[in-house]
Amino acid sequence: MVTRFYDQEKSYEDWCKENVNGYVFNYAGGKTGNVLHTVGCRHLTVPSRIGTYTTRYPKFCSTDITLLSIKADEVSNPYSWRRCKACFK
Repeated sequence: MVTRFYDQEKSYEDWCKENVNGYVFNYAGGKTGNVLHTVGCRHLTVPSRIGTYTTRYPKFCSTDITLLSIKADEVSNPYSWRRCKACFK
């Protein structure tokens, strides 16, 4: 299952706490902004952004990387998103 969070900070933060081995697709719209991360990635936990993680861009979350990759392809061009280099070495 893939869950979408947009302007739902508490629900997003709760999901991340409950799914520490999950994945987050940050759908920012531009080629460099559409990025698949692991929960807890330093790029997703910037202290200055606390309280605004889902207000700027929607987040799609899942514990299944395959399902989340399919969703990333659906919402963006398959060639316009990437995996975070910090998460997936």
